Amino acid sequence: MLRGVDPAAKRSVLIADDEPLLRRLMERILRADGFDVVSVGDGDSAVAEATRDTAGALAAIVLDVGMPPRGGTSALRDILERRPGLGFVVTSGLSPDAQLRDLLDARGGVFLPKPFAPEALVRAVHEAAAAAAVPR
Repeated sequence: MLRGVDPAAKRSVLIADDEPLLRRLMERILRADGFDVVSVGDGDSAVAEATRDTAGALAAIVLDVGMPPRGGTSALRDILERRPGLGFVVTSGLSPDAQLRDLLDARGGVFLPKPFAPEALVRAVHEAAAAAAVPR
């Protein structure tokens, strides 16, 4: 568990990644840190999960940029339009383009380059959740 983090403040995390093995690994890492985790394999499912009525407990979402059929950036924009205060982590094996970088900067998101260590994922989710708690 990350030091200095109040365990009572933890909530749920939504993972959206089209690679099943990586998705399951991220689930295990975040569950071991005390999060409830929901995971999906595409952007449309991520939008549906993140915007449903029961999604209010989400502390953050972790999205892969390169998910087919539409990329994670498009799904992220839809999610943030409906849930502007949601913390988010964007993962990719490539550097973020200018539009994604602007979105990350404007909304307090975290970019996590692949491959990443388990501790880096946990830290990124905590940073994203904390940034979402700060009014912009």
